[in-house]
Amino acid sequence: MKNYEKPVLVPNDETAEGVYAASGAVDSGVDTVAVSDIELVTPGNEYYKTNVYRVTICNYSNEEKKDWSVNIMVVSGNATEAKTYDGWLARVSLSGNTVTITPSDGGALDAGKAISVKVVISYDSDSITVE
Repeated sequence: MKNYEKPVLVPNDETAEGVYAASGAVDSGVDTVAVSDIELVTPGNEYYKTNVYRVTICNYSNEEKKDWSVNIMVVSGNATEAKTYDGWLARVSLSGNTVTITPSDGGALDAGKAISVKVVISYDSDSITVE
């Protein structure tokens, strides 16, 4: 019979893999719906100061989410209006330079799934940067 040897774990920050252990429970203190990507689809110009972004919103939980909310920030420039072309999926509002996206009638997020919403942001500065 072989002798049992306890495995040794060596942390290595230079690799893409790591050790993961979970009980299956979702920590309610962690946001389970979040923005995973913001892509500038159509940039504005000096005459038409409106950018169109594709915002991808992911549900990282193991349950469907119907009541979610995410924010994106205009980190440079001055936003004047925010709206969406995808009113069935989401509602968009602007407060200062914070754009809030919430679900509409078709915006329920299945467990582990994502939706993409086109967000239109108008501005009165030379340009804007969104994160």
